[in-house]
Amino acid sequence: MIDIKQTSEGDIDLSTRDILYGESTEQHQRDILLSGKGHFKESPLTGVDAARCLNDENPDEFLRTARKEFARDGMKVKSLSVRAGELNVQANYPV
Repeated sequence: MIDIKQTSEGDIDLSTRDILYGESTEQHQRDILLSGKGHFKESPLTGVDAARCLNDENPDEFLRTARKEFARDGMKVKSLSVRAGELNVQANYPV
């Protein structure tokens, strides 16, 4: 999906002093994972709130919620897993 580019902190990328457009699937995934329910005015039921899951011993509920939210946003989720403390996401918007 093409959208306005963001920095790694989530701010609009104005490094060229103009708005940049580019592939934004990873940005959308990050936004969905970090935001909680109610953070998006246009879609108040969207969000995973990953911060609340940080100390969970079993990531199954987190992964289930993330998969559901990605699918609700229109992504086709191929795989979603946690290995060695890292989240591995293979999900894209259909072309």
